[in-house]
Amino acid sequence: MKIFTVVALLFSIIFLTESIQHFHTTCNDVGILEGIVDSMKELGEMAKQKIAAMEGQVCSKREGTYFYSIPENRKHIPSDCADVYYKGIRLSGIYEIWPRFLNHPINVRCDMDNDNGGWTLIQRRGDFGENSDFFYQPWDIYKAGFGNLSKEFWLGNEHIFALSNQKKSVLRIDLKDFEGHSRYAEYPGFVVRSEVELFQMTYTTYKGDAGDSLDHHKGVPFSTKDMDNDNHKTHCSQRYKGGWWYNA
Repeated sequence: MKIFTVVALLFSIIFLTESIQHFHTTCNDVGILEGIVDSMKELGEMAKQKIAAMEGQVCSKREGTYFYSIPENRKHIPSDCADVYYKGIRLSGIYEIWPRFLNHPINVRCDMDNDNGGWTLIQRRGDFGENSDFFYQPWDIYKAGFGNLSKEFWLGNEHIFALSNQKKSVLRIDLKDFEGHSRYAEYPGFVVRSEVELFQMTYTTYKGDAGDSLDHHKGVPFSTKDMDNDNHKTHCSQRYKGGWWYNA
């Protein structure tokens, strides 16, 4: 599946974020938007052009073939966007899926165009007219997910957990500015643990040309404005106005 911030998962899970951070993403330099801006500034310097704006999405993609028992009432529903793609559907859009570890189906945005298609977007950020504090949400909201699948959104930590644990996945982060310059990062073995483990995030390796912005977040629990799980004396989520896997 693929997940997009564009962050997406490919089992597909792609984690696509036109808001990826570069270098050491500690509490002091990890701000969701600020970190993204820093990374894009570097791209801008390389291109010798000023970055005007950006948006992001994350996705993931399936690796290999996996088999498990599927209840009769859900056999006709794909478990992720990779399943949708493998059924012969090639149009990007919103589809109903039913991940293995959920007791109900959910709607997700599938990217059938990027990198051979089949990506499930988990986050999307961009210039969609939302307030600057749109991603400044409490723990329960980040758990359930929020936003508009056609605009900006966070798919929900419980949904990302279900997607990343049912099959091997790849997290992909794509960065793009308004002038068309782009970079990407892929993280095979991307997994988000359960709420009992505070939705801790990990992965195995990195590849891409955007820089490994998640290196300092590996093995770190999720934090929100009302749940400070980072290792810094400052409440990073409150400081940077958004939920994330903040480190110190």
